[in-house]
Amino acid sequence: MAFDQNFSSQREKFTFGVPLIAREAVRDWGRVNDLLYLTLRSVLAQSDEDFRLILAGHDVPPCWHQLTGGDPRFSFLQADWPVQKPSAANDDSGRKKWRIKEAVWREGGGLLMYLDADDLVGRKLVETARRLIGPGQIGGVIDTGFVIDFASLSTVRLPDIRIFDGAFHHLCGSSTIARLEPESPDPMRRDPHRELGSHHIWLEAAAEAGVDLVRFPVPVGYLVNTEENHSEHHGPFAQWRRSFNRTVRSLGQPIGDDIARRFGLTRAILEAKSFVHTDF
Repeated sequence: MAFDQNFSSQREKFTFGVPLIAREAVRDWGRVNDLLYLTLRSVLAQSDEDFRLILAGHDVPPCWHQLTGGDPRFSFLQADWPVQKPSAANDDSGRKKWRIKEAVWREGGGLLMYLDADDLVGRKLVETARRLIGPGQIGGVIDTGFVIDFASLSTVRLPDIRIFDGAFHHLCGSSTIARLEPESPDPMRRDPHRELGSHHIWLEAAAEAGVDLVRFPVPVGYLVNTEENHSEHHGPFAQWRRSFNRTVRSLGQPIGDDIARRFGLTRAILEAKSFVHTDF
């Protein structure tokens, strides 16, 4: 299906907002580029091509031009503050998300999904979000998904009580979609992110506030053990995250084309960008 600009203007906008770490703040910029490449490939594979993506960052990686050059759905938002070292609070990412949100507000609002630059989205995510989020709802959560160990390409599907006692959105930040209504007097409808808080408490916060959220039956692929995953190196849960990765590698199954194609990829594409090891 070719992208139709006129058709897009008649529908509620859907935006992927991707904050990207600065080149000066990472150990391996090539790895960051490879991870973003996979993320963009999964977005480009959407069954509903009527979406836009805003990448907020200090630097433009090579894959951005390679995959999105000339495509009006993709835009780069230049970060205009000095690069800082990564911190436990991940303030740089939060600031970039805020700038993305401001851009969405300026353009009339709509559905916004924050997507980390190392995660994958199911091919029918945009299509399903438009179909399930009704006028009275403020968004939804993705509570099932695949965790993929990038070092071995082993994968498990959550929920799985052997590995993590909780829903997928309790673990992965790329798991919420909010409807932004910039002109609404209701704070919840203007900015669900602010009112509902962190992704892992959205369902509980929504229930307490008496608002309705959708649960999406479309998976996200959460890549871990990438050597550039912020939560595995910073903050109070870094050690637990590394232990979690070992459990995924131990109990997971090799990812095959059947799972990779859910995200518009193949096993071969993942192998080409990963660092598959057979001996741990």
